[in-house]
Amino acid sequence: MKLIVGLGNPGAKYKNTRHNLGFMIVDSFAKNHKLSWRYSSDFMCYFIKAKLEQNIDESPGDFVLVKPSTYMNKSGESVLAVAKFYKVSGKDILVIHDDLDLEFGKIRLSFERSSAGHKGVESVIEGLGGYEFARFRVGIDSPRLRLGEAGHPENIDPEKYVLEEFSEEEQGELKEVIAKCEQALESYIDLGLETTMNRFN
Repeated sequence: MKLIVGLGNPGAKYKNTRHNLGFMIVDSFAKNHKLSWRYSSDFMCYFIKAKLEQNIDESPGDFVLVKPSTYMNKSGESVLAVAKFYKVSGKDILVIHDDLDLEFGKIRLSFERSSAGHKGVESVIEGLGGYEFARFRVGIDSPRLRLGEAGHPENIDPEKYVLEEFSEEEQGELKEVIAKCEQALESYIDLGLETTMNRFN
């Protein structure tokens, strides 16, 4: 069984912000596979236990989809609770999150990486007691690379930037980005991390 976690912040205030890209991806994945979320106060999350229809084997297609209902910096508490209940080891956990160090729409899958300052990932590392889980990073651009009207870099606080909604141009491309991420998730569930890394990195 695989545990797939989309990171984000709960509540309407954060729904369409860059930092909630992990939530957006797993929400779209669930909708397109006609899966319904359930809430668990014990797990501190919304979750789905399911199996991809195209997978006919006993176990490779089994997965649990999770959206922590804690705020981003406490995501690890929820991930640990679900992982312990379903007895999922770190090697079968995939955490999906926004990444300031990647161009908008770029995706990278990796294993055993540091948090690179992402508060949600830091919390998961703390909760699981180590780096031994996979990360699915989705680029949102760095505000440091953005140029203002005069052609000079804009002085935007990264913490403020991630809590802003996507620009109009980004929103026009977002559907395609999320669709690509869903394809990668299907590959991960059916074929595993290494094959998916080779196909999508």
